[in-house]
Amino acid sequence: MTDQIRQMSLDARLSALMDNEVSTQEKAALSALLAEDAQARDTAEQLNRANEHGRAAFDAMLKEPVSLGLVRGIKTAQEGRRALRFPKQEIVRQKIRPTYRLVASSCLIMFAMGAAAGYMLGAPSHMVTYADMAGDPAKAWLDDVASHYRLFSRQSRHLVEVPAAESAHIVEWLMATTGLSFRIPDLTSEHLTFQGARLFSAGGRPVGQLIYQNRDGEVISIAFTKFIAPMQDQDMREIIRDDIGMVTWQGMQASYVLTGPSSDAFLESLATKVAGII
Repeated sequence: MTDQIRQMSLDARLSALMDNEVSTQEKAALSALLAEDAQARDTAEQLNRANEHGRAAFDAMLKEPVSLGLVRGIKTAQEGRRALRFPKQEIVRQKIRPTYRLVASSCLIMFAMGAAAGYMLGAPSHMVTYADMAGDPAKAWLDDVASHYRLFSRQSRHLVEVPAAESAHIVEWLMATTGLSFRIPDLTSEHLTFQGARLFSAGGRPVGQLIYQNRDGEVISIAFTKFIAPMQDQDMREIIRDDIGMVTWQGMQASYVLTGPSSDAFLESLATKVAGII
């Protein structure tokens, strides 16, 4: 039992040495012990390997993507929940020097709490996965819309073909090409600025597209074309494709899809408003 206690004490002392948390005298004593005691050196090497393994695992964990639910939860959190405000009071602070294991443990705990929060936030009731769309007749048109959005939304100088200043021409141009009548929704109340329009082909049909930007410069687009194929129900469906979110619905003569960043938690409510205008 005495040997076991002595070994545990040695482990703790060597661990403190690795974290540079020992006095000068203790450091000299441990260095001398390592120089003459093979068992102590073996213990130090094991601790060092465990330390390196923990650091590698921690570094790999930092590269893991943050869950979509957690991103949305942060974006939609009320201001009062983003920062805790404590009343002014006299606080006695004790200076603590953090060690690597203390930092790693704290980060692991915070990561686990974030992952749990993201899981609990869950997905919207109408969420549709990419696999769910495999047998949908409208998949081809949604594929093309997603590919087109991914390409043009990264443009700056050539974000639109016809600028917003020519709104009358946009309506005439897209109506003549798609065969559909529409109105350009005013979404300033949603903090979206109309930038202009584009025309492209998706699913073998001409598609009109209205382009907006939010205050962060993120692009929101509304694409429409003549009726593609019947949906199983008339509810809006939200589809996540990596970093792109799409909300699709049908009108009497047209199929619509609103596209934006998948982290935007308000795409479905925005699509509901657009459906009542366009």
